[in-house]
Amino acid sequence: MIKEKAYAKINLFLNVTAKRIDGFHDLEMVMAAIDLFDVLTFKLLKTKDIIIKSNVQITKEVRDNLVYKIAKGLQSDFDIDYGVEINITKNIPIAAGLAGGSADAAAALRGLNKLWKIGLSLDDLSMIGKNYGSDIPFCIYNKLCVARGKGEEIVFLDKKLRLPVLIINPNVRIQTADVFNLVKKEELLSKKISNMTSGIYNGNYNLIENELFNSLERYAFEIEPKISEIKNQIRNLGVNGVLMSGSGATIFAISKDKKKLKRILEVFNDLYFKKLTKIR
Repeated sequence: MIKEKAYAKINLFLNVTAKRIDGFHDLEMVMAAIDLFDVLTFKLLKTKDIIIKSNVQITKEVRDNLVYKIAKGLQSDFDIDYGVEINITKNIPIAAGLAGGSADAAAALRGLNKLWKIGLSLDDLSMIGKNYGSDIPFCIYNKLCVARGKGEEIVFLDKKLRLPVLIINPNVRIQTADVFNLVKKEELLSKKISNMTSGIYNGNYNLIENELFNSLERYAFEIEPKISEIKNQIRNLGVNGVLMSGSGATIFAISKDKKKLKRILEVFNDLYFKKLTKIR
């Protein structure tokens, strides 16, 4: 049996730069993996069946699950005569802006590559993964990076951010498409990514906090005002580095003061998904 961890991500910076002719949007992002993860286990089957099990319902139909689609795709593309039983233990909230589905898909690519002895490199898996989702290439590597295009064009940042992270989600799901459907080019706020990358390379945590940016926030706040309330509440409790991740609905806070984040965590009751973790 093979086991893979599927790490969540946060966006320290997310700038929507243009709408593409294919209907998607061009993005400019700084992405970081955090120590919150799902666990996938893989059991070889002698038949060609693909069985997906999980502790929660991820999709209404198993065939809509990215992990299932990837298993079927690899099985077909590489003429695999075996099947697999995949167990997914979900810890990352679903539709939360943390790339939980993409992380599971990336873990499936890594795990099946080992289980079925396909022999692909991480770069090969990344190339396959981008056909299933824009965040999957990042989730293959789980390394701090700048991502452009739809998110699949990655440049790694050779730095480590030793920062604790507080994750708060109001236990609501937001569909990425619903947020992007509200985006209007003439309304978009914009910011230079260079200040954020400079803060990272120079270890300037005050600059990193000040340059946190997500141009999708206003649209997600429109769909679910509770997200904005959480952000303001954390700021009012004395943390400057607060941002929504991805298309929402998760708010994260970063600070070198772990004790302060822990105190804030205790303010939120059990109606929220809450987790004190760290950037990997």
